[in-house]
Amino acid sequence: MHYDIELLRKLDRVHPYPAKFPIDLAINYIDKYTEEGDSVFDPFVGSGTTLLAAKVLKRCGSGTDINHIAILISDFKTLDFTQEDLDELKIFIDDFESNSGKYIDEAVRYNYPSIEHWFCDNAITVLSTIKNKISEIKSDRQKVFSKLVFSSIVNTVSNQESDTRYAAVEKPNLTINHIIEIFIKKFKSALNLMKDVAFEDDNVSQIKPFLQNAKKCDEVIKPNSIDLILTSPPYPNTYDYYLYHKHRMNWLGYDVKFSMDAEIGSRREFSSLKKPQEKFDDDLYEIFEACNKLLKNNGHIVIVMGDGRIQGKTYEAKTNIERICSRLNWKLVDYSYTNLDETSRSFQQSYRTKGKKEHVLAFKKEG
Repeated sequence: MHYDIELLRKLDRVHPYPAKFPIDLAINYIDKYTEEGDSVFDPFVGSGTTLLAAKVLKRCGSGTDINHIAILISDFKTLDFTQEDLDELKIFIDDFESNSGKYIDEAVRYNYPSIEHWFCDNAITVLSTIKNKISEIKSDRQKVFSKLVFSSIVNTVSNQESDTRYAAVEKPNLTINHIIEIFIKKFKSALNLMKDVAFEDDNVSQIKPFLQNAKKCDEVIKPNSIDLILTSPPYPNTYDYYLYHKHRMNWLGYDVKFSMDAEIGSRREFSSLKKPQEKFDDDLYEIFEACNKLLKNNGHIVIVMGDGRIQGKTYEAKTNIERICSRLNWKLVDYSYTNLDETSRSFQQSYRTKGKKEHVLAFKKEG
């Protein structure tokens, strides 16, 4: 299979998403443990890297996630675009660029609680205008693309400090024209990228992300149908995915509470609510137990997992993952690690805990 890895890396970076594993890793393990036409599943689909790699390698790919933005990104990365889609999106953005002033005057302002704390008046005006125009798009594929670009700029033009710092700060220079320019530039850049991404029409790859709690993944995926599970669970007490995508979800009309309540391993659970480590281990076991129903005998499981810190103690991911997986009769067949302090770019240096590792554990399900 021929593919341009640099192009795939660019596609993987169109929308921000923290703590994702690289496309290179996904391609490597899918190629190692499956054949063309096999099925790959990711219970924490996140930014869709596993699904993108499965598509590239002509595997069937499916995944679950409780974060609406994760599903949107995954849908975007695996779109089967036609030339008509590309042409109509070009017309859309050219029209918006030419008539943005008129559309701003006509726009109905969007509103939700605390919006004015997190967005300046100019940002609310422009984002409302873009949201209104996207709602007029008829094609599902084109709407996914446009929503993805919209979502990708929401935090940039908000008062939220960054994708890993949920604090309101003043951002100068957010004029109406500047925000419009940000959207148009991002839209055109993503559109040009999609023109270069050409997947072969092989009638093999079927790719589908599901908005579903991974504990109930067996409700949307057939039992005994998966050859490889490739996933990266949340690193415990490290991040609140629902929180840092909260404004994106609010602007797109998604259910934030669903994502918040179903998220495991979050800082909300272990720093704010002071849950014990056992809560995270029990959640992981329940998810892996559901995944086990999907996995064929002699199928493989690859887990990318970083250490965390819960109640002042280091959560050693390798030790705990091995213990959980042994209960399911999953045998460790390969292992490697990197030092998180050397590889992580998601967090400011001052917010990192020294000495933590990111582990890659490969298991085999023994019948």
